[in-house]
Amino acid sequence: MSAPVLPSKGRTIRGALRPNKQAPLLWRPAIAALAASVLAGWLTWLAGYRPPEAARFIDAHFDLGSRIGFDYQMLVIAEVMPAAVIALFVMLGAVFVPRKQSLPAALLGGTAMLGALFLAWGVVRSPWAVGSVMGVLFALGPLSRRHGGLAAGLAPLVAVGFFFFAVVGEAKYLDPEGVLVQAGIGAGAVVAVLIVLWLIRITTGFALLHQPPARPKGPPPPPFLSGGIAMRQALLLGVLLGTTAGLWAATKNHNYFWVMMTFWAITQATPDATFDKGIKRAAGVMGGCLLIGALATVATPDVVVTVAFVAVFVGIAWWMRNYIVYIAAISMMTVALHREISDYSFGHWALLRVLDTLVGLVIGFGAYWLVITLPELRRARRHAAGVHPADGA
Repeated sequence: MSAPVLPSKGRTIRGALRPNKQAPLLWRPAIAALAASVLAGWLTWLAGYRPPEAARFIDAHFDLGSRIGFDYQMLVIAEVMPAAVIALFVMLGAVFVPRKQSLPAALLGGTAMLGALFLAWGVVRSPWAVGSVMGVLFALGPLSRRHGGLAAGLAPLVAVGFFFFAVVGEAKYLDPEGVLVQAGIGAGAVVAVLIVLWLIRITTGFALLHQPPARPKGPPPPPFLSGGIAMRQALLLGVLLGTTAGLWAATKNHNYFWVMMTFWAITQATPDATFDKGIKRAAGVMGGCLLIGALATVATPDVVVTVAFVAVFVGIAWWMRNYIVYIAAISMMTVALHREISDYSFGHWALLRVLDTLVGLVIGFGAYWLVITLPELRRARRHAAGVHPADGA
């Protein structure tokens, strides 16, 4: 019989903003992930797998790139994004497993991302399908985390891949051959970087990546679809993310996009963790948007976007120590990139990002309290009164 999962009465905003000084800075994984994603993007461009409309337009105006400058650079980034995203997340997944399992993890992760890319390619033109699949995949997150094992690693990888390829729309202009090539190049870039790091280590003794030791086997996991708090979290995420993803796919209203991102980020395993993540996210978004907005007033767009991409590298390094730094970096990149595909200013996108994050926090905290916290409070009262319902209740 498990005790209720209750919110801590001692949680404060100041406590939520406090960094975890015991966590390491992830410079080495950040370098490896950046190297793999850049290599994948470069190889994809060389292979010529680009959205057909853009490819035909560029072929018809072969000197266009040299004339339009920075806008053309942004077009290049968009066209190689699927392979770069695959390389980024597969590399990070391979880093956080024991060294002997890195190469198999990269191949398995690449296969999972291939499945996510094919799934996205199949549904990307239907808002109803995008919303439904998004809800199901992200509902699997809390269940797989509780279950542990291989499911805990692959389920979020597939969900993240589907988000980028279908919800963001990166799979929209691909064909089946392009899907295979993008996924193959992305996973292949990770394998290549791992092999290079291995050669450096055995020849010089320098280990760029310090991977964790193998974990001892724990008790058998609970049934995947058993009830309890994880199931309620799964239903909550599925409904919130599925609905907002479908609305975003149907309307392209960016308010739905940013609110959806907030739901995704703050829903954690316990009320305390959810509160902390929400406060950190609000602080990071506001800080990152303020920085990128201020920079945009004194720098050219190419400088702004370059700084934003460098900030993402720094953010990955700080991911475990201080989520505020990480999400500030992500906010800088998203605001910078959205400015380049619209007629609005950096300040417009920065303000929109902040307001939608605050709206997402209000809705997310309220929904979490109704679906997770309130049932746990009621179960606590029954527990204190000596009434012990079944665990799955």
